Amino acid sequence: MRKHVIFAIFTFLLIMPVAFQSVQATKSTDSWYPGKGLKQGDYFSYNVCFTDWHNCAPLQMSFWVKNQTSDGSGWNLVFLTVDGAIVQEGIMTIGNITPDPETFDPNISDYTAVYRSTVSWLDAFATNDSPKTFDVPAWGRTGSVGGQSVGPLNHETITEPAGTFDTWVVGWHKGNADNKIWIDSSLPFPVKANVYVDVNTGTPPPDYTLDLLQNGNSQTEPSFLQVSSTTTAGVNAGCEAPNMLQDSVHATATTDSNSMIIEYRYSPSNPHNGCPIEMRLSFEQVYDQTQKVSNIQYDIFTVDNNGVKLSSLAQTLGRSSLFAPVGDDDNTFVLNGSTPLSHILIAALGTGAQGSTPNVSSAGNVQFDINTQTSFGSSPVSMGTTSSMTNSSMTMTNGTSMNNSTMTNSTVNNTIPEFPLSSLMIMAIVVGLTILFVRMHPNLSNIRL
Repeated sequence: MRKHVIFAIFTFLLIMPVAFQSVQATKSTDSWYPGKGLKQGDYFSYNVCFTDWHNCAPLQMSFWVKNQTSDGSGWNLVFLTVDGAIVQEGIMTIGNITPDPETFDPNISDYTAVYRSTVSWLDAFATNDSPKTFDVPAWGRTGSVGGQSVGPLNHETITEPAGTFDTWVVGWHKGNADNKIWIDSSLPFPVKANVYVDVNTGTPPPDYTLDLLQNGNSQTEPSFLQVSSTTTAGVNAGCEAPNMLQDSVHATATTDSNSMIIEYRYSPSNPHNGCPIEMRLSFEQVYDQTQKVSNIQYDIFTVDNNGVKLSSLAQTLGRSSLFAPVGDDDNTFVLNGSTPLSHILIAALGTGAQGSTPNVSSAGNVQFDINTQTSFGSSPVSMGTTSSMTNSSMTMTNGTSMNNSTMTNSTVNNTIPEFPLSSLMIMAIVVGLTILFVRMHPNLSNIRL
């Protein structure tokens, strides 16, 4: 009886490592692409930051797959964003080949661009027509000068607010940054991401981050989506659109504390009250305007003739301050000033990481006037959100259009050894331990197997 037990234990120890390696090999050859396996009722909720959206200000983005499109080519999603004090909900349609937005309600248009540059970003490399596996060294290359190879790095178990996930890490290293995107191959979208702006020197700021808050499947709309959109700023159809190239005012001024120079440009040059105005700001060193002041927390106020603050752009957006991590920022908002002059105050509140208490040693104000025409009055049309979007600085090459960038395919070897070397090593260890066990128990050496 004892010899059968010994034989069974030996066989079990010998087979298990091979079986484990076989399972791992099967997992690594799983094919994946953004949107894979998406079905009606699926829902996802993320905390998102994107560098071209208020310089990575926190944004919560959620969506639920309501149904398939009438022609079967995609999905209709109920799409919700919580952007500080602004809540916007609408319908977004995505495709089956890539889950990029195809149509969407006007009030969520800018937010769908954030979704495209974060949640569905990896479709620059992997699509329904060209899925990727996790056993290949590269999925493609970044589109920057000296582009980096993007591909699977390792296998990790991570815990997010939505739960614990068995993930593959896809990413690349550039400069001082390890760019990582965590993918659970059983889910259609990433679980987590930390991707950084491509810079040559210094500590790179985030390009985008993702953290999965909730996911699941429900045939009825999840309760967290059952909210109403906040009223968006309405502007008259006669409002002139900002045009920085043909109609703008440009000037520079030193803060009242002599802490820095603020360079500003706004358009239109003679806006109507209650109409959108775009304002670009640069925070520059007093001793050298080619050098920027980084990590600036600031605000844009309108003030009355006595300098009393009437409105705050940061508070309108539900934030404590605006943020310029590299010393530049661009905002589009509705001008609620006065005629014939609107008094604008740019307040540099200090330096420090976003959300932290600023170091006020560099604080200071610049005030200037904008020639303002009277408002148009009634008959507003929806303006949507009140911030301009620019293309992400991170463009990719891999055969799929991404932010108007052209992609090229990367060919890789998809083979994997049928009997990995690590299995042989584990088997050798098991055999060695078995021989040692028998020698330590001489009685067992007399057993005939």
